[in-house]
Amino acid sequence: MIRLLLVDDQQLVRAGLARIFEGEPDVEIVGECADGDEVMDAVTRCDPDVVLMDIRMKRMDGAEATRLLRARPGAPPVLVLTMFGDQDVVAAALAAGAAGFVLKDAPGEEIIQAARAVAAGKGWLDPAVTPHVLHAYRTAFRPRPTPSATLSARERQVLELIGTGATNPEIAARLNIAEGTVKTHIGSIFTKLDLRDRAAAVIYALRHTP
Repeated sequence: MIRLLLVDDQQLVRAGLARIFEGEPDVEIVGECADGDEVMDAVTRCDPDVVLMDIRMKRMDGAEATRLLRARPGAPPVLVLTMFGDQDVVAAALAAGAAGFVLKDAPGEEIIQAARAVAAGKGWLDPAVTPHVLHAYRTAFRPRPTPSATLSARERQVLELIGTGATNPEIAARLNIAEGTVKTHIGSIFTKLDLRDRAAAVIYALRHTP
């Protein structure tokens, strides 16, 4: 029996996922979370075999929740639910330790297969997500100077926040600067570190910042 924890900030989505698994003799929904910051307590309480995690949530996104969970000894694997346009956060979740990615609008049978694969210790990568992941890793792993040698103190702060999956408005609010200034800093970071896009910056930040 696969014990499944559902994590999504939309109740209708959680209900839809529950219906997908309803009637599967080898799957049991053992709990639900309405945001990423509820995951750690829910895992302790419900002891799931797989966490089916939304990538974008209001208080804590799936990448950060995955990172915190995977740092815990004996943590269950995470299967991330994503939309096609979430390549930057997908990269962050992959670097955080997610075991697989499946699109939210995938057929129910595919979501079931993905959960079974992850529960069995395998990975799962939706074909629509694969090009973004490969591109991000190919870009991020090219040899580059360390950030401390090339970036200003403010640029390092921006890079660290990019690594958490924060959006430009969120970075502006955290650093108390204008959103336009954030965009300027990001452009400078891309140029100095030879990063092609935000997905590569997320992975780079996770590997090279505290």
